[in-house]
Amino acid sequence: MWWIALIAGMASYIDAAAMTSSGTALVLLKDTLALTPEMIGVLSSALTFTVAIGALFGGRLGDLFGRKVVFLATMAMIAVGSLLLVFVEVFPGLLAGMILVGLGAGADLPVSLATIAEMAKAGLRGSMIGFSHFLWKIGSMVALGIATVVGDWGQLGAQILFGHIAVITLLTLLGRISVPESARWRAERLAEKAEATSRSDAALGWSTLKTLLKPPFVTYFLALAAFYTLMNLGSNTVGQYGAYMYTEVADSTVQVYSTVKLITMFLGAILVLVFMKVVATRWRMTWFAAGAACTVVAMCVPLVFGPQVWTLHIMMFLWLVGTVFAGEGIMKIWTQESFPTLLRSSAQGAIIAIARFGSAGLALVTPVVLANGPRALFGLLAGACLVAVVLAFVVFSRQRTTAIDEEEAQEVGPEPVAVPDARLGR
Repeated sequence: MWWIALIAGMASYIDAAAMTSSGTALVLLKDTLALTPEMIGVLSSALTFTVAIGALFGGRLGDLFGRKVVFLATMAMIAVGSLLLVFVEVFPGLLAGMILVGLGAGADLPVSLATIAEMAKAGLRGSMIGFSHFLWKIGSMVALGIATVVGDWGQLGAQILFGHIAVITLLTLLGRISVPESARWRAERLAEKAEATSRSDAALGWSTLKTLLKPPFVTYFLALAAFYTLMNLGSNTVGQYGAYMYTEVADSTVQVYSTVKLITMFLGAILVLVFMKVVATRWRMTWFAAGAACTVVAMCVPLVFGPQVWTLHIMMFLWLVGTVFAGEGIMKIWTQESFPTLLRSSAQGAIIAIARFGSAGLALVTPVVLANGPRALFGLLAGACLVAVVLAFVVFSRQRTTAIDEEEAQEVGPEPVAVPDARLGR
């Protein structure tokens, strides 16, 4: 079971490694391949937007055609794209590589998470989904560590960064061949096809995306989309423009920023292990509330005292602690729990897509805002965090049973039974 969690969760590792590596690699290729600032902007944007597009369509394809066929195809796409980035030396080839990596990584995320949720035992599900977030942290750390070593190697350094992604992707592809199709997806799909035989069309009823916007799923879908989008504004800003804040706003150096980021990322990986321990207990929402408070305070510190080196240090530390317990990790778990099998991957993909599009939109204007009024940006992010965590707490603290609990209960006997919710102490 943990092998499946590892081999499916490598989607998160590859996503993080690709995002972290691309920025450094494009800078290293700038002089060698005569890339203009406009070209670098197009390549970076292509990766961000195609991850969102891939998540939207990949999640749906995973619900329609199965988990295994999609997550094998996505790994093949990423492998081809990363190899293009290693060996191609012209802009169109680099753009094609970025698009393939982005589409593949985005499409793989919701399908791999659904695979883990459906194959895990109930008592381990939260921990195993949380493990994918641990792998995300490790992917970022490894890519940043490689970038630190090869940061002045020019084109060779960029090839090593992209080559690391290619090697990991190919190994993951080989490992996934042995992973079986989700038995729960297969059973639900067969049952729905049987039900559809009485209709004159080939539509498969409730498994359409429109169902996400109808009761009983609409509340969870809108709450999760809003929560993750608003929280991801802060995460994307800290990740993409952290060095810019330190150097251009706080008059510090890249070295200071890199050191702080490495320390916080290492601490984050340790805290994710704590998250994996508590997420399936009755204390889940208590830890969420504590993390939520940290995220709001994190953005308030530079808002109140101004963006200085020490306030940015505090911001990064508190943001790291807060988002471990009230960020992407808990969003993934809530999503897997809140939707039935034939909607699970679609819902996850749509939520990721909405959030990535929102972050990409803010990223377009972030440098201008930081240059003209950085406190306005931190005020916006603090307000977004507050709305996000309050909304999520209100919705999910009231959740008594989950869709996946109900499916498991129906598998046990002919009559659905109430399943105790361990994290609520029931």
